[in-house]
Amino acid sequence: MTYFFRSAAIGSLLLLGACSAQEGKTTLPPQPPMWVVSDADSEITLYPTIHILPPETEWKSDELKRRLESAEEVWFEILPGSETDPALQNSMIQLGMAPGSSLTSMLNEAEKAELEAAIAPLGMPIQAVDQMRPWLAYTMVTVGALIEKGFDPNSGVEKHLTKMTPGKKYRALETAEGQMKMLAGIPEEAQLDLLREALAEMDEGIEEMQALVVDWAVGDIKDLEGELLDEMKRDAPEAYDALFTTRNENWADQIALEMKGSGTDFIAVGAGHLVGDDGVPAILRARGYTVTRL
Repeated sequence: MTYFFRSAAIGSLLLLGACSAQEGKTTLPPQPPMWVVSDADSEITLYPTIHILPPETEWKSDELKRRLESAEEVWFEILPGSETDPALQNSMIQLGMAPGSSLTSMLNEAEKAELEAAIAPLGMPIQAVDQMRPWLAYTMVTVGALIEKGFDPNSGVEKHLTKMTPGKKYRALETAEGQMKMLAGIPEEAQLDLLREALAEMDEGIEEMQALVVDWAVGDIKDLEGELLDEMKRDAPEAYDALFTTRNENWADQIALEMKGSGTDFIAVGAGHLVGDDGVPAILRARGYTVTRL
């Protein structure tokens, strides 16, 4: 898969308050994959999310509802609503803007036109993007293109999970500002490569995202791993390490600490963090925890 939509999974959380048919998959009942980490007195459900979805996507299952109901605490990547904190806008300006620079001067004419078209659904003129650092423009591009094709941040999994869990205690694995610092810390040239990749393969990226949603909704973790991780791991190792490896290890540390207590929790994070050899379930299993795929 192009790198295009991995950023959307993060960017829609930070910036924003009809799946393709696949033969033999769309007729299955909705059941995104889940993993359970357990010991004698603790049970933690790990649930993969997609932060921006077509509104008609069916993904809620009875098992999901049961596990949410039984959870004493519900964890997310960032606390629900924290992405709208006005203070975050100041951090975004500091980390994502480069006054005096010109992003479009680094692009060819075709890329400039593609950038302008991609941000149009967000109501942003090209002048507003020109002084952005590439990571922020890249995030805007992915979100704008998805909105143009019918995806809706308000249909993202986290938005629905909060509606399904009134009165629950929420916790977070990281902060919205921390996510921005992580993106801003990717080397500048690697950021620019990601932006160019997104602009060059826009249509292909949309189609692959639609296929990814179908695979996620029916629990096809092998295809999810290929679509979310393989190409980035091979071709953009610095970005892969920043987006996945380091964070997954950190999250596994936090889960291990939580497992020292007792009770039942539910953790919802982006799907790419739960599949593959570097995913949180694999890390915890390698550390000796009992991890079961439902």
